[in-house]
Amino acid sequence: MVRISGPLDDDLEFRPAIRSDLDAVYDISLLTGNAGRDATSLYVDPNLMGHIYAAPYLILDGTIGYVVENQKQVLGFVLGATNTRDFEAQLEDRWWPELRRDYPWPGQVQGELTADQKRIHMIHRPDVVPERVVQTFPAHLHMNLLPEVQGKGVGTALLNVWLDAAQNASVSGVHVRVNAKNTSGFAFWKSRGFQTLLTQKSMGSVGTIWCGLQVGVS
Repeated sequence: MVRISGPLDDDLEFRPAIRSDLDAVYDISLLTGNAGRDATSLYVDPNLMGHIYAAPYLILDGTIGYVVENQKQVLGFVLGATNTRDFEAQLEDRWWPELRRDYPWPGQVQGELTADQKRIHMIHRPDVVPERVVQTFPAHLHMNLLPEVQGKGVGTALLNVWLDAAQNASVSGVHVRVNAKNTSGFAFWKSRGFQTLLTQKSMGSVGTIWCGLQVGVS
């Protein structure tokens, strides 16, 4: 466990994510699921964001995850996989099948999709990371912080803990995907050395910006 003196009144603790963090991870995924802002009002089913972007990293193999706590309350997380293609294969084998039974294919929908419908489409037709991204940056991560610890250096500290673990796992490069509407998130990754790789349209967002960082290279 890593302990630092945090910007809050009490020390913050960084520790590996475990399965008992699932409830907190689901909650934070929703509370930051609207381009970094609260998405509670957008979803009928509050678990859809966590199903796609967070929970499988606490269940499947080849993952690295950390949470940040203050007085035993989880305030944020960084979750990722050391090999994206292997992780995608595990999702198809062990994660998506049950969710596809729980969330039937919605078929053709008249008019604009709701937030729930967009995520259900992603469960049945998940995005595949472009090959030009994973060739050089095979690992990937997601990071979500509650507002009370945003903009205070916590994200940088949490990222550094993850990158140290990734380097120890012989990861050579890592990528992130950023919602094009999330300008503050994009600015964060750029300021931490991530380089823009490509931009594309995708289901469930106005666009995705793919950014990459070589691990262990200053």
